[in-house]
Amino acid sequence: MTFSLSILKKLPVQLVLCLLIGLSFGNAISLNSANILYTISCFIKDILMYALPFIIFTYLWAAIISFGNRGKILIGITVCLLILANACALLTAYGLGSLILPTIIKGSIPHITYDATVHVTSLWNIPDWQFIKPPHGMISGILLGFITLATQSPWLTKNSQTCRIFATNCLKKGFIPVLPLYVLGFVIKLSRDGQLTNLMHGYANAFIFICILMTVYITFWYFVGNAFNIKNTIASIREMLPAGITGFTTMSSSASMPVTLAATEKNINDRPFANFIVPASVNPHMVGDGLCITVTALALLLMAGKSIPPLSIFLIYTVNYCLVKFSAAGVPGGGVIVILPVVRDYLGLDEASTALLQTIYLLQDPIMSSANVMGNGAFAIVTHRLLKPWLGKHDEPENECVNQIDHVKKEIVG
Repeated sequence: MTFSLSILKKLPVQLVLCLLIGLSFGNAISLNSANILYTISCFIKDILMYALPFIIFTYLWAAIISFGNRGKILIGITVCLLILANACALLTAYGLGSLILPTIIKGSIPHITYDATVHVTSLWNIPDWQFIKPPHGMISGILLGFITLATQSPWLTKNSQTCRIFATNCLKKGFIPVLPLYVLGFVIKLSRDGQLTNLMHGYANAFIFICILMTVYITFWYFVGNAFNIKNTIASIREMLPAGITGFTTMSSSASMPVTLAATEKNINDRPFANFIVPASVNPHMVGDGLCITVTALALLLMAGKSIPPLSIFLIYTVNYCLVKFSAAGVPGGGVIVILPVVRDYLGLDEASTALLQTIYLLQDPIMSSANVMGNGAFAIVTHRLLKPWLGKHDEPENECVNQIDHVKKEIVG
């Protein structure tokens, strides 16, 4: 019994239980009860989204300082790697989609409906007065890090660690204890709305292909990041799974960032680099979006009786996609909004197909968000392996900060 109780205290076990309970019994509770639980989840999420710019700001500020003068070069390298990673995902989707989709896509445009008025809804939301967005926090943290390095100010250096300790305490005492409740409301909504079931009607072959493609593609990059060591690859994926589950249930890679950060620190064993790369890549690097949006667009073209565009046209689409993606937000539905004009203009989707692409995106959002989070974990491992010889040793934060962050990691991994 003692062993069983200790297992239940582990956060990954709690998340899996919430997932199973929500999917199994979500339809058994009343709609009002489901709305209340979903409202609680949305409230926690709204609070986190208000705090997220500050968390990103403090982690990037302290991380830039820890890298010294190399931090300026690191920003440029990271931007290039983000563009390269997104382009690689798009070209993979195009190559395999062009090869496989014509053999599995049969029939015409699927009839998929999404009526939000009959689904679980939040009874109350915090007003959207968030003037400072996560990208603002990212830019501000990088700029203040550069200013601190240029001025060599002891006061700024000390306060960067103080702010990071405060942000870590917010995650430890404010977010992590309520994470299972946070997840439960979103799972119940998924169960009652039947989003994943609706997706399978008229779109099953393309949907299955996308799921297999995302799984194989992301797993491959975990292998690359771990130098094709099977044992280490499995351990890295297992470490990141709680973050992936959080992304699945919340449909937000930004909202999953605290869990992603803790798992990444464990996987690469380099706290300063994890504190830099995770906030920097959480929005622009969405491998699930890149694979899914591209394959879905190609599938819709085939269903509409059109041909897949030539590689020359797709390369133009890739360039525009990679640039626009830096303005996307890792929140539900945020990934497709900025991409729709690019898909329409360069892949040739008409207005009806574009609207359908957005609908399918919303239905697939839980799976894509989970893939985005898992992909961010793989990107951090690969990037760290590439840059580790150049990074060398960098300054660790003060012992008090180290101890505080270690507490968060213990909460995450049990």
